[in-house]
Amino acid sequence: MNLKEYRLALLVSIVSIVVLGSVMIYMLQNQGAPEKQLYFQYPTGTASSLGTVTLAQGSEQQTSYNTISVSGSGTASMQAVEATVSLGVQTQGTTASEAVDNNAELMAAVIDAIETLGLTEEDMKTVAYNAYPIYSKEDYDTIVGYRVVNMIAVEVTDMGLIGQVIDAAADNGANRIQGVSFGLSSEKQTELQMQAYVAALREAEGKALLIASELDVSVTGVLSVSENVYSPYQPYYDYRVSYASEAAPTTQIIEGKLSVSVTVHVVYTFE
Repeated sequence: MNLKEYRLALLVSIVSIVVLGSVMIYMLQNQGAPEKQLYFQYPTGTASSLGTVTLAQGSEQQTSYNTISVSGSGTASMQAVEATVSLGVQTQGTTASEAVDNNAELMAAVIDAIETLGLTEEDMKTVAYNAYPIYSKEDYDTIVGYRVVNMIAVEVTDMGLIGQVIDAAADNGANRIQGVSFGLSSEKQTELQMQAYVAALREAEGKALLIASELDVSVTGVLSVSENVYSPYQPYYDYRVSYASEAAPTTQIIEGKLSVSVTVHVVYTFE
């Protein structure tokens, strides 16, 4: 092969490589290109929080959907149906046994007083019991006494008894009243949760129907539903003391409502 023929063959090879490379680049750039979507903005003057209307065009093998995307929020509240009163006895003595014995005597009196209100030992449980030494303020290595703290939790389902439990305990030696926790039974928790979900779904449906009506289209179904936010109820602590008279102070408990909140995202189809 002479020099002219060699140059011609080399040129043909280079051109072939360039053409092949261009074809491969073109195919890679167009492979998996996203399907086109046409978005319609909601008419001016209507709050954008109502939702989004889209026209999604799928491939020939896929179904196309006209959709309205909205979010709905719901909150349900309910009065507390049960409460836990946290109270106890703190004692101290020059010896550990003295502090323990004094504490046991006072706690027995407290429990007896609570039981006279119709509660039983099954309604009470020990939540903390601590015994520790008391050191001299002048010499931290010297023990001058011992302190014992015994805390119990009293479960109450009759809200009218909460103040009486506190008064009965305090009158018979309870000197640690930490407060009251209000809550719901498991059945009431489920009921409250369902009410919140229903409220959220109804709000979402109302938004979708409003958008469809303004655009003169008809909602035909639900494409998807997802939960965005769920906030379960939280027990709260509180108690207030009011004085009916100077001689006979009574503890008045004012329980509030417990709430559950939920937000859902719903995609509706329309035609």
